[in-house]
Amino acid sequence: MGLHSVYVPMTPILDSDNDCTSLDGDHNMADGYDSPLTDLEDSTESSGYSSLEETFSESSGSEYGGKTHNKKQPAKKRARVANLKALNTGVVLATNGSGRKKKTLSLIITMPIDILFEIFGLLGPVDLLHLSRTTKAFRKVLLSSNAVSVWKAARVNRGGVPNCMPGMSEVEWANLLFGGSQCYVCGTKGIMRVDFGIRRRACTSCLKKNLVYKPNFSSTFPSLDPIIMDLTPFTNIGGWAHGHASGSKFFWSDDILKVAAQLGMYQKDVHMFKPGAKKRLEDFKQSRKRYVDSVFNHVAICDAWVNRDRKHRQLTATELRSQNKELIKTRLIRLGHDTNDVARMFNNRDYAIDKELTDARWKRLLPRIEHNLSELKEQWRLQDQRDASRLRETHLQNMYDNYVRQLRRGPAPPFESFLERRDVVDFINSPPAMEPESDISACPAFADKFPEFCTGYVHRTKLALIQSLGSYSGISQDTLALQNQGNNDPKEILLQLATSIFQCASSRSLPLITWDKVQYHKCHTYHAWPTTKVTCTFSISQSGILAARSLLRLVGLDVKTTAASTMDQLQHLFFCSNCPPKQENGGLYRMAMDWRRSVIHCVEQSHREPRWELLSAEQLRVIRGSHPPEYPKATDPVWYCNQCDRHNGKPVNKATVIDHIRWHGTAVPKQGVDFSYDMAPVELPPPGMKFFISPPQPSRPSTKPQPSAKPQPSTKPQPPNNDYRCIHCNRSQRRFILEGVKQHIKHKHKIGSPVEETDFCKIK
Repeated sequence: MGLHSVYVPMTPILDSDNDCTSLDGDHNMADGYDSPLTDLEDSTESSGYSSLEETFSESSGSEYGGKTHNKKQPAKKRARVANLKALNTGVVLATNGSGRKKKTLSLIITMPIDILFEIFGLLGPVDLLHLSRTTKAFRKVLLSSNAVSVWKAARVNRGGVPNCMPGMSEVEWANLLFGGSQCYVCGTKGIMRVDFGIRRRACTSCLKKNLVYKPNFSSTFPSLDPIIMDLTPFTNIGGWAHGHASGSKFFWSDDILKVAAQLGMYQKDVHMFKPGAKKRLEDFKQSRKRYVDSVFNHVAICDAWVNRDRKHRQLTATELRSQNKELIKTRLIRLGHDTNDVARMFNNRDYAIDKELTDARWKRLLPRIEHNLSELKEQWRLQDQRDASRLRETHLQNMYDNYVRQLRRGPAPPFESFLERRDVVDFINSPPAMEPESDISACPAFADKFPEFCTGYVHRTKLALIQSLGSYSGISQDTLALQNQGNNDPKEILLQLATSIFQCASSRSLPLITWDKVQYHKCHTYHAWPTTKVTCTFSISQSGILAARSLLRLVGLDVKTTAASTMDQLQHLFFCSNCPPKQENGGLYRMAMDWRRSVIHCVEQSHREPRWELLSAEQLRVIRGSHPPEYPKATDPVWYCNQCDRHNGKPVNKATVIDHIRWHGTAVPKQGVDFSYDMAPVELPPPGMKFFISPPQPSRPSTKPQPSAKPQPSTKPQPPNNDYRCIHCNRSQRRFILEGVKQHIKHKHKIGSPVEETDFCKIK
């Protein structure tokens, strides 16, 4: 059976500087201990103290060795007048600042010793240790041999405490178990483990310094007989084991030295040939071995008691905490506190009171508990307000998102702007209701304000764009009114001009042509967080307006009054003169684009000076004879009839509009003539089509069979001739191909149409 270092439940008491554990019980606990004086010690200078001292003067001495130490008493102080009156009356009346008097127990030591022992016999070990450290009179009484029965009764009252460790007195045993949590060597506090094998309570540092490992005995004590290890109690928990037992033996160095001193005395008698010395030596060894065995066996009993006592104390403390918890709840409710608040307080904080809830303790705890309850109620109020506001805001946002999602056109204002409305702020910050459903019951009333809110935002956006267009282009509304003879609102006409080009600062820089594109615009900016809301901010696109003006001048239309729909009806196509022809399969082609795609192309390519070439009628015939890719999709509900107003404002898919045009009598409807698509909801215009200036050379596979024995080596394509250099980069020796030097000059030097010998030259 291994020895264990265990935790002993303690009740904190005054520190003791004396190590009461001795090898054979010959340590005198009274020696070397000087209890701190208290108010009770003032009465020990009376006749009662003298009689008590005389009572034990004939005693055989204390149980720590039977020796009486006559120490010189300190000079007695002159008794106070109040104490002299107390000696005469038997009761001390203490006065405080208010003049009231209270009774004390300063004369309890004048009681008969038998009555004192009867009272002490009802106490526990901790209480007796407290009393022994109160006054010198109590200490002398409790440490006398006559008080052994009192200590035994206290051990029984504690319940289940095992008998004393062999070689220890009742007082030493009580002090080891309940005398404090300080280290016996250095006095470090908080040492809860007792090592019953070495009968000490020691910290880790002292264990490392004083424990001797059995294999290291000879090197530590080279002059001592190894048989001493059989005569000394041991433990199997080392200083570095952190409380874990092992199969090794560890001895306390002081115990080894004491046993060595006693063994040396017997061995000296043998060497001096004293009669019976050998027998006494052998009896001493056998006695010590039996003592070591008894200590070893008693350790198991102590370990089992410690485990049972720990569980019992934990169970008792848990039950007492539960009882105190219910008692505190009941008392708080009786004081007028709300039942739900009290229950919620204990759910948030645990008031672990494992002592009896006396009236005095309750009087001390009540102000703190009520203060904590007041703070918690304020925290709960704020938290409930935050939860209710968050619930209302979330519900309103979900309703707003559903409403905006159903809108097909018109930019929607950010939800944060709706939250800034005064009525919405008052609703969100209003006190929470008793039920969560009641907090959102008023939200549908605010949903009725969404259309007005969005309409106002669209109107403000229009006014801002109109003001920007007017200040940039210089177009007056009077001019537009005269041009349209007052049929339409001049403000609306200004937003539908071909030169009304806008852009969104929150998304990619694609131009938005007319208000129709603005109202269908949706940002596609990528964000790391999916929940991030994007707020569109519109402004005019200066590069887009320059491109549109150049196109209008090319076709001979007025840049201040021409509408975008007029340009759509012309169905002109354009070449970008800033972009050189591209090669494909040995041929050269240029991209033919409508005016909307041309504006987007100019903005994307960052052409500083827009330059266009209008396709001739022959070129249009050639390019329209080809089969362009379907755009937009036939399933998109953007198609309408050009021969009637049936689909005005309600576009349909392509198949439906074709069937409708056949009802008009057109057997083969043509796109762009008989029907068209609404360009507003379509994000981008149709892509450009390739117009080959020189036809591509079709590759013809070779029919000549290749010999299998001698495969022809693959011919690598020749690198292009880098024969051109940029004139603007004087110090650079970089070489370009023809197309490369043109692109370099366009992007770096911002020259739209580079000219040979002016912007670049051929290296000779």
